[in-house]
Amino acid sequence: MGIVINPSAPLPTPPVESVSPDGRLTVRRDDTWGGVYLIADYSTAVPVPQKVRLVRIGSDGVEAPVRGADLAWAPGGIAFGYDHEAELGVSSSWYAYPVTAAGVVGARSQGAGIAMPEPEPPRDVWLKAVSAPGLSLRVIVTSWPQLAYDDRQQRFDVLGAPAPVMSVDEWSLASGQMTLLTETLDERTALLDLLTSGSVLLSQTLQAYGRPDAYWVPGKITEEMVGVAGDPGRRWTVDMTQVDRPPTVDTPLRVPGRSYSDSAALWPTYADRTATGQTYRDVTVGG
Repeated sequence: MGIVINPSAPLPTPPVESVSPDGRLTVRRDDTWGGVYLIADYSTAVPVPQKVRLVRIGSDGVEAPVRGADLAWAPGGIAFGYDHEAELGVSSSWYAYPVTAAGVVGARSQGAGIAMPEPEPPRDVWLKAVSAPGLSLRVIVTSWPQLAYDDRQQRFDVLGAPAPVMSVDEWSLASGQMTLLTETLDERTALLDLLTSGSVLLSQTLQAYGRPDAYWVPGKITEEMVGVAGDPGRRWTVDMTQVDRPPTVDTPLRVPGRSYSDSAALWPTYADRTATGQTYRDVTVGG
């Protein structure tokens, strides 16, 4: 029997949470910062692991470690991670490896999959601070037309020979100039904080644009007022140099809203925090 599809019917709402079939791993979307919370529960495992290694598999089929969770401590068998480097617009799957106090790595958990939404125009580019996701911004890019791939060649002219001898090495990764627009003074401050944070930046945009995810180090920054005096709008020109993905082993990651400084804003002392009766899981993932 054929299936009749109504083209005017609304598309189903994509899931915002996924649990692996074995119950070990929960993935929860965080659209505010373009990331996912990862909660690994090995509290019933024997033995209970001391740490957990969290990994992601995207459309390329390659297992990639999650920053800040390579390895993650697992008090009581509960480990927490945050991943804001997954591809957008396609499904990714996350897995967990339990690790004992002796360093023995257990079997990989079953996967929990979810798709991260793409950013909508006009703020259709994510610029993410790799080590501090809370600085990340969806930005308005008005121009990024050219990428240059510098060569690494040496030329040797041979006496009496018409042809030179060439030494050719790898071409460099891309470099280019990005032009962005901010519309308010708060946006201006946020963008300047991001660009001068010292963090490597991850750029992500719509799959249809044909610009793959890439890591960049910003260079020279030029700020220009676009209107009359008092107009908060600014046009920015930023030199960008592409780099490899930074290492993930033993790298800190400040999860938005979950850092010690965030906690101190509501609970100034340790006693204030413990008086809430919240568990480690409550503190890290909100339940």
